[in-house]
Amino acid sequence: MANEKAQLAGPTRPLGSPEIPQFHLPGGAPKGVWAPRLYGAARIQFADRRRRLEDARRVAFLVPLDANTRTVDWENAMPTIVMPEALEKDPPASAHYLPLPARAMELTAFTRWAKKFDRWLARTQRVELTTKQDPAETVTIGPKRGGVSVEVVAIVWEMS
Repeated sequence: MANEKAQLAGPTRPLGSPEIPQFHLPGGAPKGVWAPRLYGAARIQFADRRRRLEDARRVAFLVPLDANTRTVDWENAMPTIVMPEALEKDPPASAHYLPLPARAMELTAFTRWAKKFDRWLARTQRVELTTKQDPAETVTIGPKRGGVSVEVVAIVWEMS
């Protein structure tokens, strides 16, 4: 499988629509091929007014993309510690690139993927907080209405 992927790899990064941001993940193996991932990062505000609880978190996720990807399921996303300010415009190492799925180069499909990220976060992200009352109670709360603020959804390249 790895040999098959290497045969598909080309010497330059596939170009999509200029409106679709592309970055490289920092670090990684010194040798390999650049594999495409869909990256999403957001700030999430959690609140429960009745209990007077508030919290804020920054989150980032990666979804693998292959040449045959037509739709993205954020349920398959893996969390990453790489926040948007750490993404790199230029590749930190020279290597071949695996192909991007055709849909990842279409602005309308990419925009749909970004909207699904926002909805997925609102539906799935939860935080456990402890109340300040006596006796203390641990409660699980979701994002407050309008509490998901997507920072970026982009194609990122990861050395694999």
